[in-house]
Amino acid sequence: MGPLIVSWACSVTAQKARVERTGRIALGKVFGERQGQSTGRTFSGNVLQLRKRAGRPADTFVRPMQIHTLPYSATHRFSPLVLDLLANDPGLREHYTHLPSLEGLMEAAASRSFSREARSTLCHVLQQQYNDVPKHAKLQANLERLAQADCLTITTGHQLCLFGGPLYVPFKILNIIRLAERSTSERNGKPVVPIFWMATEDHDRAEIDHTWFKGKKVVWPGEAEGAVGRMRLDGIERVVEEAVGSLGAGEHAQAMEELIRECYRPEYTLARATRLLVNSLFGRFGVICLDGDDPELKRLFIPAMQEELINQVGQRSVSYANEKLQDRYKVQAHAREINLFYLSPQVRSRIELKDDRFVVLDGGPTFTLDGLLEELNSHPERFSPNVLLRPVYQETVLPNVGYVGGGGELAYWLQLRWLFQGLQVPMPAILLRTSAAFISGKHLRQWKELGLSLEELFAPVSETASLVAKRTATFDIDMKAEQEQLKALYHGLLERTAIIDPNLQGSIEARRSSAMHGIDRIGKGFLRAAKREQSTALGRIEKIHAAVFPGGGLQERRDNILPDLAAFGLNYLDELLQILDPMANEFTVVEEASADLVEE
Repeated sequence: MGPLIVSWACSVTAQKARVERTGRIALGKVFGERQGQSTGRTFSGNVLQLRKRAGRPADTFVRPMQIHTLPYSATHRFSPLVLDLLANDPGLREHYTHLPSLEGLMEAAASRSFSREARSTLCHVLQQQYNDVPKHAKLQANLERLAQADCLTITTGHQLCLFGGPLYVPFKILNIIRLAERSTSERNGKPVVPIFWMATEDHDRAEIDHTWFKGKKVVWPGEAEGAVGRMRLDGIERVVEEAVGSLGAGEHAQAMEELIRECYRPEYTLARATRLLVNSLFGRFGVICLDGDDPELKRLFIPAMQEELINQVGQRSVSYANEKLQDRYKVQAHAREINLFYLSPQVRSRIELKDDRFVVLDGGPTFTLDGLLEELNSHPERFSPNVLLRPVYQETVLPNVGYVGGGGELAYWLQLRWLFQGLQVPMPAILLRTSAAFISGKHLRQWKELGLSLEELFAPVSETASLVAKRTATFDIDMKAEQEQLKALYHGLLERTAIIDPNLQGSIEARRSSAMHGIDRIGKGFLRAAKREQSTALGRIEKIHAAVFPGGGLQERRDNILPDLAAFGLNYLDELLQILDPMANEFTVVEEASADLVEE
């Protein structure tokens, strides 16, 4: 996302007005009607009057934007499993408990129970984890609401990616904020609070040790050291300097620099740095960060871990689900015999059952079953669920009714219905996070001038280039007529040969194949000539495609949000909160409609 995409506010005067929380209300009123059936929503309107009514300075304006939406299927970037889930395919219905919708959330809320003991433990743990963390008033209120017997949660989670990771991480968090607000309203004020689950126990450092600032990869070098949340930020000073230097010269760059320096200090763990960053960005929305790597929370999970060690319930239940799924879909994950890790200060190692012994790999200890159960009850913090058991752990320690995740996450959640059932843990509604792409108005106009649709933006760039070359070529490159003529010619020869000498048919078939191949090569040569003729247009296609799909993937899977916050300020998040609708079940394309200010 570049500076031409979106901006929270633009002042006519030299001084740019600060937009406070009330500005978000004004923005909500600005949202206009859908412009036709497919062009999307225009965020413009009479901003000046709305600003006056909201108490904003009269010379402050919201830059117009257009929001276009596409079916997820039109992007060709989502698996059949996810598309079928969104379509409520009957063949998938047995794999989840509640529909992926607001109705499903409310159904989950109506049936969700949570013990007083578990709630007390959760609140005590959060009190400890937030002991020395500055708390916004709304965050403090939500921490207090969690103690209420009727308070529920909406959750998302992610690995502790450097500097917050790619865009889809804040997208997830903004989704749960919106869903929590909507669910609280639907429950007539009974609170639903947003929880960000920090995946602190993950041990894949290579997945979290980098991020991208404006096309530049920023890397925190180092070796794998066990659970990433426990890692000290050794050597982070140089990385911070590189990140700060890549923020750009936006109006809010200094504030972002200060934020990065405050959160990422060498004496901090990665878990603390992530909590401070998420809290600084989303604490004012009431988002609570939870670190599951905690002895008290793990103690609540002991019964489920015992069942896994004694009866291998994970392997049996997930294998059963996979058998049902694999005929139609690619299975996301396979269960192991033991789906738990053993945590030591430097290593997170798998536990394997060998004969009658439980062996911790990577040189760890060996236990009998009785010895391992004794270790579990004495030190539950030394045990860590893998990707299949982690959702069950989450639902054990939270009064949760909904989980928001990406397509890959939802794929393995759909493998867990019988695992939840076997462990007698309620399964929440699972919802797809919003996916979005950002394109400048200039690029979209250029795209449309080439006769291309928004859907064609998601096709492979080589396919789009060929399409434009064929449409705009000044000469005929279509070889269909020649191909049909050859087919007719050889069909006639084969008929005659069948009468005269059938032994010649093999030779004629070979010549037909060679001729058709020759025609195909000539057609490809014509296409290359057409591409050379349209080199300027095709270069533009490649440039636009590279902007929307950096490195060949969606922006949301690569770009970091901090450079945008350096340009537009923290209130840019308020704008995204309104744009990204988790209930829409559509892909969102954000276009800067115009650089002109909207005047009365």
